Amino acid sequence: MTEPTPATSPEVLAAGYARCAEITREHGTTYYWGARLLPAASRRHVHAVYTLARLADDIVDLAGPEPGPETAAELDAFEASFWQALADGTYTDPVMAAVATSVRECGIADDCFTRFFGAMRSDLTQRTYETWADLLAYMDGSAAVIGEMMLPVLNPTTDAVVPARALGLAFQLTNFLRDVGEDLDRGRVYIPQEDLRRFGADPHARVVTPQWRELMAFQIERNRRLYREADAGIPILPGASRRCVATARVLYARILEGIEAADYDVFTSRARVPTARKAALAARMVTSRDPMRLVARDRAAVDPFGGAWVSDDPVVLVDEGGAPIGQGRKSAIHHDDTPLHLAFSCYVLDPAGRLLVTTRAASKPSFPGVVTNTVCGHPTPGEDLAQAVRRRARSELGVEVGDLRLVLPEFRYQAQMNGIVENEVCPVFVGWATSDSTAPDPEEVDDVQWVPWEQFRDEVLEGVRTVSPWATEQVPLLAALGPDPRSWPAGSRAALPPAATLGPGADALAPAS
Repeated sequence: MTEPTPATSPEVLAAGYARCAEITREHGTTYYWGARLLPAASRRHVHAVYTLARLADDIVDLAGPEPGPETAAELDAFEASFWQALADGTYTDPVMAAVATSVRECGIADDCFTRFFGAMRSDLTQRTYETWADLLAYMDGSAAVIGEMMLPVLNPTTDAVVPARALGLAFQLTNFLRDVGEDLDRGRVYIPQEDLRRFGADPHARVVTPQWRELMAFQIERNRRLYREADAGIPILPGASRRCVATARVLYARILEGIEAADYDVFTSRARVPTARKAALAARMVTSRDPMRLVARDRAAVDPFGGAWVSDDPVVLVDEGGAPIGQGRKSAIHHDDTPLHLAFSCYVLDPAGRLLVTTRAASKPSFPGVVTNTVCGHPTPGEDLAQAVRRRARSELGVEVGDLRLVLPEFRYQAQMNGIVENEVCPVFVGWATSDSTAPDPEEVDDVQWVPWEQFRDEVLEGVRTVSPWATEQVPLLAALGPDPRSWPAGSRAALPPAATLGPGADALAPAS
């Protein structure tokens, strides 16, 4: 840290920091109670950063649903005053003088504020966000960057940018979920439009429906995942900073419990954590030997699917072109924002031409209790797809697959259930079992049934049989290949995603020479 510039009088700075503390206590009570656990010298910096963000946000929010040129001009003037105070250290407004002093003393990067003011400016024209990725891009400047600004104040012992950004995102997503009604009054919706369509929910109706409850439950689990990602950064903070952040983290996450307790009604009331509970938690953090114990007991810290995965093999992550870009454990990558990864799906028939239809175990984290095709799964890094299909059929169903044919090399899908998204590049195979005997693993499969292919196909196409989202999409494509699976043409190896490996263990068309 550098010494504060002498150009600003101590009296002006004292008045500015006092006002920043008042604003933080009035509008950012969670920040305020967390900051109380910091030394006074650090506490004032938290108040100053919060106040800058709050004042800029108020310029935009108080303009109503149709901010005009005057609002843009006011925001421009506010930003200009910040940069001027930061540049020359002489500013008569006590609050801006305090903010600039904190930024200089802590060495907070200029880029943080450029991104922040850019996000504030986008609120003047942007009303909705189509995808979660679009919302994240906005939140980079409005939320994640706040976590980055706080790092020089909190002094982590090692690099903590990733968890700091996650905590900023988590705090703001909590605000968005709590303030749906208020944001509607401002003409804005911060829930991705793709999610609203997926769940059939309409915030403009301001009515809690089953669809709205499902949507909010999904968003809350997404929010809690961000808190879990942020938790990794708390232990690397020094003692006072650790208690400060842990307090704010637990208090903010408890707002989500308030939303749930109100049956997801964010239209007629505002979920809050009572002041007495905030004070009590702050006191417990002060006396606790390890504040992470209190964080670990918080509901947001508990992965609802932790330990429920039967296997936790590494999964191949791919880019939009299907090329490998990394890997991750199955349990770690499957969540509300599952990255695109490599998978496979197989339809296994017996010698009589019957399809083995399975019902996924009700205990599975991903799509529990769903009726689907024979087997699906993920090849491990470097594993041949044909070997992966046979391995999975053997371990999950006790079925030996003989002949195997690639039929839909380019299949890809995305689906969501119970807060977990599947997002797969998933080549489809048809295979033939050497017999109709099965030995299903009860941790993977609740039921198996041999069904004539024609019957299964027709029931799915006619909507009589409900099956998994991927099978729902695959069956029409397979039906278009012909009535007899044995006559389905082999797909081209060249059409497989680059991340996939397929040797001679499956019938497939060779690439053209």
